[in-house]
Amino acid sequence: MRKDLYKELFEVENKHWWHDHKRKLIHQMINKFAEKGKVLDIGAGTGKILSELKIKDWEIEGIDGEKEAVKWSQKRGIKIQQADIEKKLGFNKNSFELILVLDVIEHLNNDRQVLKEINRVLKPRGIAIITVPAYQWLFNYWDKMLGHKRRYSRKSLKNIINLDMFKIEHLGYSSMFIFPVAIAVRLVKKLTGKIKTSDFQTTPLAFISVPIIKFLNYIERMLLSAISLPFGLSVICVIRKK
Repeated sequence: MRKDLYKELFEVENKHWWHDHKRKLIHQMINKFAEKGKVLDIGAGTGKILSELKIKDWEIEGIDGEKEAVKWSQKRGIKIQQADIEKKLGFNKNSFELILVLDVIEHLNNDRQVLKEINRVLKPRGIAIITVPAYQWLFNYWDKMLGHKRRYSRKSLKNIINLDMFKIEHLGYSSMFIFPVAIAVRLVKKLTGKIKTSDFQTTPLAFISVPIIKFLNYIERMLLSAISLPFGLSVICVIRKK
């Protein structure tokens, strides 16, 4: 990710509706599928979700490929390690009950390799939660700025998961209700020449739209507790080591 974007991420993670919904959804999936113990966050960013899991008495570990991530996570009081995520993870096999890979593998040249490493360091029946941006046809300027190599569909993400290693517990989309709005906003930005404006700085009529979005996100989490969603801005997958 572009280094100057870590400051924006650190500042908006606490309050922006997108990040709030994403973390609540991840906690929901953790509560449903994982047993408490030791967690590894691969691509830990500024350490926000690790700080929340630490409060919930998880034993936390985090790694990220960027020195800026280490710096900003320290501001949260979270210590993560800088490491090359595309190489062998520096942990013993069968070390973790839970691994988070949140908006990470789209940055990697070899997305299958990290899944092999996840399988190695997960304990038997341990859980990994993966999120990725959805739909290659949405690939745009900000994907390039964020260092994305690709976007995914439910099918393309499933295709890289070795079913001899993992059982898929959940595979579907998230941010379904805001999907058409996001498409419209991106189209307007393209037509007005504002494609370089961050999506986190663009919530039209925020005093009206944000409460509505938060309510729709709440409904979405209720749906996702029982079913997979057919479309959305992100793909979310929960896999269990066999």
